[in-house]
Amino acid sequence: METELVTPEKLDYLERQLHNLSKLVEINSIINSTLDIGKLLYIIMEIIKEIMETEASTLLLYEEETHDLVFKVALGEAGKELQEKYRVKIGQGIAGWVAEHRKVVYINDVYSDPRFDPNFDKKTGFVTKSILCAPLLFKGKLLGVIQAINPTNKSGFDDDDVVLFNAFANQAALAVQNAIFFQNAIEEERIKNELAAAHSIHHSLLPKIRVEEKEYSLSARSVSAREVGGEFYDIYFFDNRLAITLGDIHTKGIPGALQASIINGAVKSLATIGGLTPEFVHSRINALIKNRIGAIRQVSLFYGLFTLNEKSISFVNSGIAYPILVRDGVARYIKIGGKSLDGSKRDFKKVKINFKKGDALVIVTDGLVARKNRNGIQLGLKRVMDFLSKTTGTATTIVDALFSFADEFTEGVEVKEDISVIALKIHSD
Repeated sequence: METELVTPEKLDYLERQLHNLSKLVEINSIINSTLDIGKLLYIIMEIIKEIMETEASTLLLYEEETHDLVFKVALGEAGKELQEKYRVKIGQGIAGWVAEHRKVVYINDVYSDPRFDPNFDKKTGFVTKSILCAPLLFKGKLLGVIQAINPTNKSGFDDDDVVLFNAFANQAALAVQNAIFFQNAIEEERIKNELAAAHSIHHSLLPKIRVEEKEYSLSARSVSAREVGGEFYDIYFFDNRLAITLGDIHTKGIPGALQASIINGAVKSLATIGGLTPEFVHSRINALIKNRIGAIRQVSLFYGLFTLNEKSISFVNSGIAYPILVRDGVARYIKIGGKSLDGSKRDFKKVKINFKKGDALVIVTDGLVARKNRNGIQLGLKRVMDFLSKTTGTATTIVDALFSFADEFTEGVEVKEDISVIALKIHSD
């Protein structure tokens, strides 16, 4: 398998993506540092100008009683009182269009767009050239819209800006909703919806994967120890290969889900450049954790590239995921060792497997191996391997059967650790 050279332009792109992801981690703590709605609106608008590098920014809150978008500014240093500046009807102007259609949009020549309302410019003397606007949505409910106006570092916005701005909008929506709940003294409801939002984030990190092809099948499934956890997995198709990733932040609850979303986003950014090797991906993620995200202490990460025409996989595995190769009725644990990221380990050892017809590669996290029954007896890696040696069928069959086997062994004992399983089955030579 030939490896594509990583050009300086691609590395610059990756550096920008990793910088943006690390910035979002910092921003998350900043915008959640206050429940004062006045202070929060000011903070959000200042952060928009900083991360998007723009001349101006606005945040308009949706008023359910009137169905208007309302722009307010804080009075005084405390920011506890808000003064209304202007209102926008749903459907009016760019902000009204975004609120109505609930879509992110950017326009680099606003005066040529029929949706643009120039009244604000006329009142203030400000000249709007480019707008990037996104809805603030919480569980499908419209909270408002945010706008970045006139980038200072380039002539206009682009698709990369949309990705970053939309990620920030999701964070800002959660912060705004929290502040609204606090303002209305509904603390219990706020906590419940926080958890629901985090569960939504975590659910997106554990997509239902069932790929059934003539030559191979691929399946993945996960169970969280709490309502949300710190594990994530995904697959990415490109050219004649697909990337398989399975990670564990080793932190449960809301913090684990948020941290997992950042690392998963970084891995996805790297995976989109098909020529990057598993060793390179691990080294870049390790650098991100060590140098930019101090809140994350360690990460287990399996990252592999499955080449379809060769029926082979190359992977690096750090931490405590267990890759198991099942061939001719015998299961073998592929132990290559290695500390978690950032443990700190820089020499990432790659393994390559050339598959034969009937082979299966099953990757399980330590939560499955560590499950115990009512007598305190651990399921253990050996029992898992013995079971896999006797299990046939597609990848989905293997995954479902393994979870059923673990449930029967533990006799309904509560899951205490997050559990994820990925299976790849080869059906032809």
